[in-house]
Amino acid sequence: MTRKYKWVIDKDHLDMGDAGTEGPSNAATTTENEARFRMYDDDETLYYSGRIWGDYDGFEPLDDFGTANAGAVAIQYKNNQGQWEYL
Repeated sequence: MTRKYKWVIDKDHLDMGDAGTEGPSNAATTTENEARFRMYDDDETLYYSGRIWGDYDGFEPLDDFGTANAGAVAIQYKNNQGQWEYL
């Protein structure tokens, strides 16, 4: 089953070699509804920055990749005013 969203890690702030990682493996090929996100650990250390497209709730990059790969536990999105907000 194809997922209705796609995300990509644009910047790996810990330099672990994860920049360019895309997901999920069964992602849709879409460029609709692009949003920017950032993932953090519980000490508010920035781990990853990236983009997501398609039909998503917002936690997908964290659930699909950030938590399992690096222990990220929080995600922010840039709102319409250009400010970052936690979900």
